[in-house]
Amino acid sequence: MILVNLQLKIKPEVREEFIEWFYSVLPDTRAYEGCSELNACSLEGDPDAVEVISKWETKAHYEKYLAWREEDGTLGKLGAYLAADPVFRFLEADLQI
Repeated sequence: MILVNLQLKIKPEVREEFIEWFYSVLPDTRAYEGCSELNACSLEGDPDAVEVISKWETKAHYEKYLAWREEDGTLGKLGAYLAADPVFRFLEADLQI
């Protein structure tokens, strides 16, 4: 199991448009093979910072999903809303602590 933390900085002037568009693509992400959970959150104190936290069976599942999103044009459209490059953090969820 892997958690993916995608950190996005949205251009303030397009935030409302981004939120509407982004929520329209989330159902397909949630339904994608290997995705077991997905949440999108605003960072407290910074409404233009959006964090997407998702849980995937494997990193390979996420990479396949990301390639599909590149192919279908979603990543290109996402880029138009961003004020900075996205940050991807991959967290292994199987540590025994």
